[in-house]
Amino acid sequence: MINFLTGITGVSAGNNAVLNMPVNARFHRIELDCTALNYSQGIGTLCGGAAVNYTTAVACTKISSTSGAGLTIKPTLTNGNITGINAIGAGGTGWAVGDTFTISADPTGAGAIMVVSAETAGAVTAATVNLGGTPTPVSPSSLLSGVKQLVNGVNMRDITPTNMLGLCYSNGYVPQLGKLPILYTEPWGDVLMQDDQLSWDVIGQSTFQLQFGITPYCVNPGLSGVAEFDFNRNVRPGTTPSGQKTNVLFLQPVSQHQFSWPIVAGRNDINQLPYMFPIRRLWLVGSTPGNLYQVEVYQDGNKILEATQSQIAEMYAQYGFTFGQLPTAGTGQYSPTATTIPNGAVAANSFDAAFISDPDNRFFRALKIQGSFVLRVYSTIAQTLTIVEECLPGQYAS
Repeated sequence: MINFLTGITGVSAGNNAVLNMPVNARFHRIELDCTALNYSQGIGTLCGGAAVNYTTAVACTKISSTSGAGLTIKPTLTNGNITGINAIGAGGTGWAVGDTFTISADPTGAGAIMVVSAETAGAVTAATVNLGGTPTPVSPSSLLSGVKQLVNGVNMRDITPTNMLGLCYSNGYVPQLGKLPILYTEPWGDVLMQDDQLSWDVIGQSTFQLQFGITPYCVNPGLSGVAEFDFNRNVRPGTTPSGQKTNVLFLQPVSQHQFSWPIVAGRNDINQLPYMFPIRRLWLVGSTPGNLYQVEVYQDGNKILEATQSQIAEMYAQYGFTFGQLPTAGTGQYSPTATTIPNGAVAANSFDAAFISDPDNRFFRALKIQGSFVLRVYSTIAQTLTIVEECLPGQYAS
């Protein structure tokens, strides 16, 4: 079943929004829709508080009547909201004081209304803003400062929206602008006979809550979405003490946490990652992407992975993974740089490199560690390394 999300509270700029999910179902996916005022042409999505001007004059369309054409303006933009007219590019012809107009095209924004306040011989010389825009899809990374997913108060996932999207990119899926998928039963795990084993069965749990930090500079933020769920249970075959066959309930949620370390140019040994639970995947990205050139993984003295970044990327690409690059929408091909996607643009690449213990999605291959774990990363520059660690605790634990 796919139903609307209901009961999201606290969606306002700078606030913490909360969604309490029911605990009588098994959840497979949640898809969030993120909206805000989002004019951005020539500047980038939102502005973080600073007022900036459009870099080029944009064409305008008259609203109040059909006469009047040829007007171009450079609006002033604050947090996706048009707050003024910085300059008139071309005054056009046939305009009168009081005429209303809007911007003809912007890759992300919509709904702004401006009013002609002065004209000379039908050419606009000044205009004011009547309405700065209406909410449209906005990058989740701009709307949300963070997302936490808790069961019984246990923080199971707390990675940033940027890295949540990065996981989608790395698995070959590029969401539409404004969409933030939260995946439990992963679509790319459909190769398995029982492809729902990673679903979050919260039947009988006390609470299931999502917490969202709303960035302080969004104007008219909105958060909605849908959830996919059923009322089945996660079960596996088992036997009773008397030897009779039965079904045994089990949990196999994937936890996701991120960690950051300063690293130097050259070799860096990181031995402080948690390894209490089997490690399914490690996703690596530097603060200056594209500068990791080799990765090694050591488990209890065993060398599990040793390869250059390009070798790792090619080995995992054979299973459909991609990082350090993004899929080009509609082509199935990959580009070494950021690429345009439907209804918006991706601002940054995916992860630089990864360690994937289960490239075939057989999660039982997750790396189990008894006494020591070392992640060795080589970088061409000094930078900050972010690691997204996916583990299989076998319960709602972190």
